[in-house]
Amino acid sequence: MDRSKLEEILKSLKARGVEHDPGLPPCPLCGAPALRGYDFRAPHRIEHNCECAYREPERYMAEVGRVWRRWHWSRVYRESLPPRYREYLEKPWEGRQKEVVEVLRSWQEEGGVVYLFGPPGTGKTHLAVRAAWGKAQEGRRALFLSEWEFYERARLEAVGPEAPRLLDQVDVLVLDDLGKARLTPFAAEVLFGLVEAAHRKSLDLLLTSNYPPEETARRLGENAEALLSRVERAVEVRGPDRRRKEVAVR
Repeated sequence: MDRSKLEEILKSLKARGVEHDPGLPPCPLCGAPALRGYDFRAPHRIEHNCECAYREPERYMAEVGRVWRRWHWSRVYRESLPPRYREYLEKPWEGRQKEVVEVLRSWQEEGGVVYLFGPPGTGKTHLAVRAAWGKAQEGRRALFLSEWEFYERARLEAVGPEAPRLLDQVDVLVLDDLGKARLTPFAAEVLFGLVEAAHRKSLDLLLTSNYPPEETARRLGENAEALLSRVERAVEVRGPDRRRKEVAVR
């Protein structure tokens, strides 16, 4: 495109009466607001009230792609959370049990398999949600599943070869409340397979449970020792039942 044509396009853009969408990210180069009417479901489905896309198209699209990954996977992760857990994304965790926070910060940087356990109401899910949120905001493909949801997805994969495989869709997984569901031979097999995949660095896995890892592992029978050897860090979350405190305040 010649220079005169480019200038004509830029002038027409400036002359538009445009509306901005504060729900979409601004231009990554100059900070100009996004225009209303776009959904950003893909990197090219956004436009900003600036000239960057025309003056520096390659740089602009590369940066928009990075922004899209962070924006998209943050939304996917947030939507995977039960509504009652979404408030955890805004709650601070720095003042919580120091040892646990240090382990989770290390997991955010290094990945692997971490197992949080302790009595109900001590904040295991809150900590896990926040730790994986940090990875989602970096553009990692993060997801939150309850134990039941995980087994249900595994059953769908087993009966329908065309069903998308979980391990092909995520880089980061929070598996919450491990130990509540009845552990059938099939469930034991897919649970061990998940931990094995995380141990091989196919994904970063964060497990929460009311039960110590030894107790959970015993339910796997002959694979108990193998499971324990693949859990790289297990840490107990201690403290009072915060849910009872919240009920008392209400």
